[in-house]
Amino acid sequence: MSLIIGGVIEIVFRGIPALVGTPGIAAIFGLEYLPGFIPYVHAFGAVMITFGIMFLIASKVPERNVLVLNMAILRFFLGIVAQLWTFVQMGELHVFWWIHMIVDAILVILLLASRTKMMEKLA
Repeated sequence: MSLIIGGVIEIVFRGIPALVGTPGIAAIFGLEYLPGFIPYVHAFGAVMITFGIMFLIASKVPERNVLVLNMAILRFFLGIVAQLWTFVQMGELHVFWWIHMIVDAILVILLLASRTKMMEKLA
């Protein structure tokens, strides 16, 4: 179930908004629209959609997709690290990014719990 939640979040809340990154989308989230960064934002969106699809596919038979589960844990953990590093460098972080960090932390906990339960089953 945690891979499904992670997949949906990657696609709906990160991938699609970033892939179609427009001034309107930035305004919805209260973010600054920087045209020079759009190629990076769109590429990020494509990667997030790809991850989301991978997580959804892996969720069908998670015990055969331990590598994907591990990569999901790493992806969301590194999301937390990235936001904290940004905060250290900039001295501030927009509430939008704090929310993303909290979501990532919840997903790491859920995914670790799923992994623990799955590994106990496989043992």
